[in-house]
Amino acid sequence: MSDNVLTEREFAQIIAENGGRVFRVGGCVRDSFMGVTPKDIDFSVVGMVKKNFKMLFPKAEECGKSFPVFRLAIDGIKREVAFARTEWKVGSGYKGFRVSAKPKITIEEDLFRRDTTVNSMAQDSLTGEIIDPFQGREDIRAKVLRATSQHFSDDPMRALRLAGQSARFDFSIDPATLLLARDVKEELIHEPVERMLVELGKVLAEASEPGRFFKVLAETQLLAVTFQEIAELPIDDFEKAMAGLNLVAKATASSKLRFASLGLVMDQMRLAQWNQRMTLPGDWLDAALKVNQITDFLEEPTPEKIVDTIGKLRRGSLQIEELDLIITAAKIKVLTLGPLKAAMVLPQGESVPKTLQGKEIGEWLRKKHIEAITKQLNSSS
Repeated sequence: MSDNVLTEREFAQIIAENGGRVFRVGGCVRDSFMGVTPKDIDFSVVGMVKKNFKMLFPKAEECGKSFPVFRLAIDGIKREVAFARTEWKVGSGYKGFRVSAKPKITIEEDLFRRDTTVNSMAQDSLTGEIIDPFQGREDIRAKVLRATSQHFSDDPMRALRLAGQSARFDFSIDPATLLLARDVKEELIHEPVERMLVELGKVLAEASEPGRFFKVLAETQLLAVTFQEIAELPIDDFEKAMAGLNLVAKATASSKLRFASLGLVMDQMRLAQWNQRMTLPGDWLDAALKVNQITDFLEEPTPEKIVDTIGKLRRGSLQIEELDLIITAAKIKVLTLGPLKAAMVLPQGESVPKTLQGKEIGEWLRKKHIEAITKQLNSSS
């Protein structure tokens, strides 16, 4: 092996020499057809048992309780290697499956168990041959997400990922697949909220219009069992929140600021309840709370309010420039604070009197800042 680094081709050749076959599977194959560089490359091995694999690759780290998965350095990066498998539902939830991983299981059988056609493709690591039994490439060209089979609804988390992929890829959803997604409502109630938060994080980081995520969940009647605080918004507020979220998403890729835009509509109590039920990243929550508090506070601005607000924004997870970005992008009728902050400077040659000490200095500066803001507001009116 060249320079002691196992390449994908060398890995596939070793497997082939021992009666097996290696395929790239899942999202990495989909991404290659979408013109996106895959973040992760996962492999599926056909025609080999775990015992032989461990003998060939003793450095592979075994993980996974329900079925054998190995982590192995390929091209210098730890990759996941699983064995082709089939599965069938025996209980509730995403863990309620019985799995069979035998050498006779084909790659087509392995792909059949996957969620949507765009994720049910494989590529031979040795020959480059594409295995696409469910026309995933056609659905990518059509920009549509379609369930690979009726077994889509066996795993309730697939419905959440469906909504997430629709938002992240800007794909529509096949009507029959939407119906399958609706069927998981009762099971989805019992899924860990941490898994839901992971999907939300992907959407906020990657989607050009993250509001689509919540709208798909609403359309499939799943919003109330996943993000109930959003579901409880009156319809006008829901539409306003989604519009604001999408507008801010066009202006920034920051997950924090995208989430914070929800504070334009969601009040302090609703945000706190959301955090209590599903522990949110601290910077997301703090930024959203500040957006809600400050935009309400500045609906009737006074120089005193403006000075106090600028002082608060000098601390914490939301900066003045970030608040201004949200206000401007979402087209909210609230003063942007950046220009006003710039006006809060002492006139040339003026400094804090040396006779002042402690709190007196802060009070003197606040008075000067208020005077400066008053002058700025009067000059712009």
